[in-house]
Amino acid sequence: MKRIGTISKLVPGTADEYIELHKNVWPGVIQAGHDAHMQNFSIFRWGDYLFSYYEYTGDDFEGDMEKKAALPVSQDWQAATGKCRQLINGEARFIELEEIWHEDFSPLSETDTP
Repeated sequence: MKRIGTISKLVPGTADEYIELHKNVWPGVIQAGHDAHMQNFSIFRWGDYLFSYYEYTGDDFEGDMEKKAALPVSQDWQAATGKCRQLINGEARFIELEEIWHEDFSPLSETDTP
């Protein structure tokens, strides 16, 4: 499984519109994510900054993301939400973050306890 984190920034004054869009994500967008082997997608907000996280469970990340991006529903969704996001320091609207640590915090077995 691949974990993806991104950061982006809202255009000032568009937070309410962006939040409203995400209260009723289009069914085709959800299906496109499922078909692209995405799961556990979350978006967090801090002021005008957005942090998103999802897990990819397929075996061809670039190919699956290209197929998803080519779908008309994905393009329409990106147009609707994309007008709410701006470049960060001249970078892309989504900056993929480097994962530096992960722990599942699974329950410890009796042999693992100190």
